Amino acid sequence: MSTVKQFRYPAPPLYGDYARAAAGLALTGIPPLLVPLSAWVAVPMMLAAALFVVFGARTAQRHATVIEMDDKGITARGPLGGSISWEHLAQVRLNYYSTRRDRGLGWMQLKLKGAGSGETVRLESTLDGFDEIAERVADVARRKGIGMTETTISNFAALGIDADPQAGMDAAGVRTARWSR
Repeated sequence: MSTVKQFRYPAPPLYGDYARAAAGLALTGIPPLLVPLSAWVAVPMMLAAALFVVFGARTAQRHATVIEMDDKGITARGPLGGSISWEHLAQVRLNYYSTRRDRGLGWMQLKLKGAGSGETVRLESTLDGFDEIAERVADVARRKGIGMTETTISNFAALGIDADPQAGMDAAGVRTARWSR
């Protein structure tokens, strides 16, 4: 019997995202409602307000989501959740999104796709336990020989995880060493 581990997005950063969504919505959504503006100004402001609504909804979705991982697979419980068994894991992508030109600050997104069902689970690096999940996903992907892009392999390496399916294999295809963190 496997133990289910649960992971959540930490609340303090989410509260900051809620505040940014509310401030952005207030600054872009209220003025067109209170002050007569030309369509050339009001329409872009309302579109920006809509983006802040989407950002707030996405923040609420992450806040309500609980990630569960065990020996059988990974499940995102909550709005827009999904579930993928390790047996059916077919595609792994790990992307880095930078908020600065020097790529100094940013976040990673791990996207997992299952075979057959087409289920997708997306996780962001702000998730508590993201490194543990990424290590498990890389291990499963290596054992299954799931092909990954060079970008994905490089991003795993940035986390200290060797995800190259060819690394650490002997001539018979048996893993000879486990990566270190």
